[in-house]
Amino acid sequence: MPLHNGGQVLELCKTYRLVWLRGRFGSGKTAFAYRIAREYLEHGYRLISNNMNAWEDGLDITLDEKTKQLKAVIILDEGGLYFKASKQIEMIAAYAAKMDIIILIPSFFPPARNAQVLTIQPLFSFSPIGLPVTVYQWRVNMGGFKDAGLFFWSFPAEVYGIYSRNDPGDQAGSIIQFLIAQAEEYRARYGRT
Repeated sequence: MPLHNGGQVLELCKTYRLVWLRGRFGSGKTAFAYRIAREYLEHGYRLISNNMNAWEDGLDITLDEKTKQLKAVIILDEGGLYFKASKQIEMIAAYAAKMDIIILIPSFFPPARNAQVLTIQPLFSFSPIGLPVTVYQWRVNMGGFKDAGLFFWSFPAEVYGIYSRNDPGDQAGSIIQFLIAQAEEYRARYGRT
């Protein structure tokens, strides 16, 4: 099902590249990360995640020889536990657009402040009254610029079974190191150190 009024938030994900999906435990943060990822996977992106899922491409992917891009969606489930070092985030995010990666961080715990430019959180679920609809709010907070909006996700069950809700997820350190290595490889392809 399409996201209602969600086209803008998908563009914002591609614009800002670092997305913190925040909310209480069990609020569907990870499910929504997979919903966002699906939009990009349908356009040729690959998926890297620290939890078990049916769409995973793994860390075997490399920069495309022709485009020199990674073209990947990265899901760091509970990534706020691991994405804490500002320098680490800067090393990856500086080349996120050039390498065409989108990093989704569904996490109760906040990642480092510079990974919180675009935040998305569920506000209200109509599921308790039998309507499979959740209302979300997105916010952009970058220096003096602030913006916000609402959108709806209906039928969240569409991603049920894609990932293991019971899997605690692997530590994100290996994915973070992989992304740093890919950023270094990207620079090297252009003869930069």
